[in-house]
Amino acid sequence: MAKYGLNKVTLIGNLGRDPELKYLDQGVALTNLWMACTESYRDKNGQNVDRTEWVSVNLWRSQAEIAAKYCRKGSTVCIEGRLTSRSWETPQGEKRRVMEVEGRRIILLDSRPADPATAIPVVETQTTAPPVSNPISNTPAASAVTPDTVSEKATDTDNELDDLPF
Repeated sequence: MAKYGLNKVTLIGNLGRDPELKYLDQGVALTNLWMACTESYRDKNGQNVDRTEWVSVNLWRSQAEIAAKYCRKGSTVCIEGRLTSRSWETPQGEKRRVMEVEGRRIILLDSRPADPATAIPVVETQTTAPPVSNPISNTPAASAVTPDTVSEKATDTDNELDDLPF
């Protein structure tokens, strides 16, 4: 009999519905994900066959909040965690048991959406850069670098990088 064991799961798949975030009594965040993991293989006749397994994933605390904020139905994610099981009895007296994944870490695998209207909002820190003096108009505010101008320049550079073939 084995003295030690390993309970580790790594899943890559797409979400079948939007994450469900709730806060428990002590303020602990819990998000439930319904994830489709699809594998493709060839059957004995040479036909491609897709097989999808649906997995329930629970994420806790900051990982739960990240998933709820940045993931939507169809998002591609990688989940690292462990298998857990729960059992309960229904009001009719039937015993039920379910196997779930307790996610320890979520990795977002989607690239940035091309359409800004469908983009998931990103939290930006509000910082103000020191004013830069303009030799033409001696008013520092006229040429001050603001977070808006910085994000516009960053967006232009990011779009150029998205066109790279690698």
